[in-house]
Amino acid sequence: MRLRVAVVVLALIALGGVVLVAWPTPESRASDPVSGDPVIVAVGDMACDPSNTNFKGGNGSSTACKQLSTSNGAVSDPTVDAFLGLGDYQYVCDQPEDFPLSYDLSWGRLDAIAHPAAGNHEYQTGADGAGGTCPASNTTAGIYFSYFGGAAHPESGGHYSFNLGSWHLIALNANCPKSGVGGCSATSPQTKWLAADLAANTQPCVLAYWHQPRWTGQSTQSTTTAAWWSLLYQNHADVVLNGHMHVYMRFGYLNPSGTADPNGVREVVVGTGGASVGGGTTNPVPFPQVRLKTYGYLRMVLHPTGYDAQFIDRVGVAEDAFSGTCH
Repeated sequence: MRLRVAVVVLALIALGGVVLVAWPTPESRASDPVSGDPVIVAVGDMACDPSNTNFKGGNGSSTACKQLSTSNGAVSDPTVDAFLGLGDYQYVCDQPEDFPLSYDLSWGRLDAIAHPAAGNHEYQTGADGAGGTCPASNTTAGIYFSYFGGAAHPESGGHYSFNLGSWHLIALNANCPKSGVGGCSATSPQTKWLAADLAANTQPCVLAYWHQPRWTGQSTQSTTTAAWWSLLYQNHADVVLNGHMHVYMRFGYLNPSGTADPNGVREVVVGTGGASVGGGTTNPVPFPQVRLKTYGYLRMVLHPTGYDAQFIDRVGVAEDAFSGTCH
């Protein structure tokens, strides 16, 4: 975890030169000013490789690499208590030399309050597509665990839980076959841990998050995390957050079969942190209630018995707003 300091002044490289911007630090942050309840922001699929032709000094092009402008709103929001990272932090594959040039200057400004989950690019090896080579240690997401340190919970392979207000938040590692992860099947160590964690929970509201979504917005769905969805449904969980698909999607309440159910779990996909946006088939089943192909992040106020949420785009406009009551 990055060291916390009283004042952070970042030198951001802009087209016109160096601009000095002072951002609020965790010590100066507060919860929702109206309700006093905790506030989280969540997003995945974030910072472009600086060698990407669309990077353009961190400002991006019209089609990609918008990590700086997308993160500005979340960073400047003084009410945010926690940042849930939904995976794929530094493209293409967490090369250490790229972090200071891209992720650190964008979403990395929230490192001190970050609760990350690992994405598939944290495990990518081989050529990076831009003439470089991904770190060999990525077979076990070594760079990811080294960068985030204890906040990523390397001792468990990346799954952990914590309480925030009246909410129980669970981070899982959906890179199921990778070494040290613990698997995702009904009998795997990670799933057994999830079952025990849910059984021990006493908080009235439950939110889980990982990178690859169960419901993809595509013509085919991912069955890899089906056992998790069943456990969360059985234990009356409320929200699941994912990334991976470079689009924003809000689903209704779904049961383990993916059909509408008032007692179901709502999935929200927020793979819109800056790398690129697009994708999604015409008539996926289940069909998202809202699908937006634009950059942005999710902001949620976690009330004692429910939540209010907004998807905020990179210019500060709330493109979607919704709420719910905890099961």
